[in-house]
Amino acid sequence: MNNTVKVHNKVGLEKLFSPLKIGKKEVKNRIVSTAHAVGFDDGILNERHVRYHERKAEGGTGLIMTFGSASVYKESSASYGSVSLWNPLNEPYLRDLADRVHAHGALIMSQATHMGRRGTSVADGRPVHAPSAVPEGVHREIPHVMRTEEIPPIIEAFADSAARLERCGWDGMEITSFGGHLIEQFWSPLINNRTDRYGGDFEGRMRFSIEVVEAVRAAVSSDFIISFRMAGYLHTEEVGLDEDDMLKIAKRLDELGCIDVFNISGGTGATYKSQAAFVPGDTFDRGTFNHISKRMKEELSVPVLVAGRILDPTQAEEALVNDECDLVGMTRAIIADPDLPNLAQKGEISRIRPCIACNECIGRLYNGMSMNCAVNPAILDDSLDDFRAIKDKRRVVVVGGGPAGMEAARVAATRGHDVILLERTETLGGKVSSASIARERPHYGRHNEWLKMELERLDVEIHTNTEGTFDSIMEYQPDSVVLAIGSTSILPNGVNTGDERFVTDADLLNKKVNLDSNSKVLVYDREGKYRGGSIANFAVEEGAIDVELASPLWSVCHDLDEMQKAEMYRFFAKNNVKLSPNTELSVQDENQLFLRDIWSGHKRAVEEDKIIVLVGFETGENSLYEELKSNAPDMDVDLVGDALSPRRLSVAVSEGVRVGNRL
Repeated sequence: MNNTVKVHNKVGLEKLFSPLKIGKKEVKNRIVSTAHAVGFDDGILNERHVRYHERKAEGGTGLIMTFGSASVYKESSASYGSVSLWNPLNEPYLRDLADRVHAHGALIMSQATHMGRRGTSVADGRPVHAPSAVPEGVHREIPHVMRTEEIPPIIEAFADSAARLERCGWDGMEITSFGGHLIEQFWSPLINNRTDRYGGDFEGRMRFSIEVVEAVRAAVSSDFIISFRMAGYLHTEEVGLDEDDMLKIAKRLDELGCIDVFNISGGTGATYKSQAAFVPGDTFDRGTFNHISKRMKEELSVPVLVAGRILDPTQAEEALVNDECDLVGMTRAIIADPDLPNLAQKGEISRIRPCIACNECIGRLYNGMSMNCAVNPAILDDSLDDFRAIKDKRRVVVVGGGPAGMEAARVAATRGHDVILLERTETLGGKVSSASIARERPHYGRHNEWLKMELERLDVEIHTNTEGTFDSIMEYQPDSVVLAIGSTSILPNGVNTGDERFVTDADLLNKKVNLDSNSKVLVYDREGKYRGGSIANFAVEEGAIDVELASPLWSVCHDLDEMQKAEMYRFFAKNNVKLSPNTELSVQDENQLFLRDIWSGHKRAVEEDKIIVLVGFETGENSLYEELKSNAPDMDVDLVGDALSPRRLSVAVSEGVRVGNRL
């Protein structure tokens, strides 16, 4: 992987902040927030959704693209909280959003699509539609084969949606095939088996997309921007279209003279593996699709936007200077910090809160939740975007230098409090520092490093190698105390506390346990998220000869979203990790350990020489809280993060910000 992190505070960003003509309009800079679903509503917009996009414009983004997979057609199924562009009830919100974005000098466009077989009938019972009865590998539903007479109403729906957007003051609309949507399905010689005018040879398979583009252009004025988003490389052979085919398709669409900008990415929804590529996580190279957009740019007559793994302004500038694109999609980086453009333009790049490439933002949609951001809690609660002015300056002692503690210290200091942070180890960062050692997560620790810089900038008094005790805290005569001291490891019921075979994932990552070619490792994961799979792969990469990942859940890494799970399973296959779901760790007399199949009851002994890594065996550390409340009952004390209860990074960050804003 080429994931080297290069962030410089002083760099020329002239190209990034130069204007660009798109059609007949001009965008003030080259930074784009590309369209994505948010799950804040159910087809009909609301104030929260409007504020979300307005905030990006306020932060300086030049072009705001909204509403990923927005549906143009009432009679089609939609997924992932898509906005219903066909519904006139959205018009007041559309007008309001356009006005609010324009007030900040940005352009605004909406994506528009029909998902075809990419949808699902689960929610509303409507069948998915496709050119032929070929099910998609992810949703697996056999589609209704579209009759020839059913196609023109869909084409008309695209045109109607564009006209509605222009009436509401929008700058443009993005037609999309991206992600394996209906237009891409018509292109595919393996999915489209039609014998009518919409199938057969290249021109027949192109006909639907051509008619959509021409109908949209005819429905709007020449001032209205038309974008087309597509993959340049699909990351699978199951669609039957290679990189050359996608370039040929783009050139054919460009010949129409209707499209003002092409938005180029990669991947498709045909398989779990190719689906992971269209919202690429940290296992993909930085700028993973730049070489594809560069090739497109050399062949197309209009500006080209690239989207995929461009995480900071320096990288964006390099892509522009190297003629890899004309516009840069920085969507997840802007989710992490909506002020990225303004801060970059002022030369304050180190102030930008970095994206850590964990994909919690978009990945949550695949588990039926609204989007979030692990490092920006204002995505779920935008009241956390502005901090309250302090009434009285306090002396605040924060105990624990993990994400929750550092966030509490940062926000309290930002608001003007006098903040002292005590950390018992040599360095700040907590469990995130350990997790970021894993090779597949090169960006995971960036938030920690940003917090450290912010604490230094804010003159927070930091004491490392300092145990937080009642006496050491009271020495500072605090007005408020925040306890963010993390969790404590525990052992499974019945296990002898002296059994040295049991270790944590952090023990392996921090080399407290050394692995070699004789090492045998059993990872027992009752958590079912990222950590268990990550440490199993790490053990193989460190040289262990035999690695097994066991879990009592239906599948290993059961609660990972589809984007991350696909890549995790790819690494399992590469590393020959043995997977044992539906398996419990049990203890017999004399501390003999067994793995027991939950359903059959079959048991097998765990070898004596195996290193056993426990994941999800921990409890919140609250003894200091009880001591403080007992000995200083009037003291203002908060317990946050894993100290309260071991949970996800996003929760630790959110609680740190909340308590810092409360003080």
